[in-house]
Amino acid sequence: MADSDSDSDSERQAREQIAAAEEAEARDRVSGMASLFDLRMVIGGLLALYGVILTVMGVFASDQAKAKAAGININLWAGLVILAGGAVFLAWARLRPLRAEDLQDTDTDRPKAE
Repeated sequence: MADSDSDSDSERQAREQIAAAEEAEARDRVSGMASLFDLRMVIGGLLALYGVILTVMGVFASDQAKAKAAGININLWAGLVILAGGAVFLAWARLRPLRAEDLQDTDTDRPKAE
């Protein structure tokens, strides 16, 4: 009789551990999907890409192109500024990731769609 009690206790503990693991996996899956579709990552990536392109164009700019902009290497400076903006967006998304709780609809004034 005592042997069957210990079996049921170990089975119950195993079920509880499995349920806890499944719940943790579900939470991780939701938070992973939230960060995957984070608009800050898309904006930051595009800004960084455009910034790199303009910076490279500015580094290899001709004297003629600089003369058109009153002697200022505008592609270089604009590229660096845009690159910095992209870095800010990417750092923001990395340092403050979205959580599933943030994505829930908290607007109680609007009626719920059914």
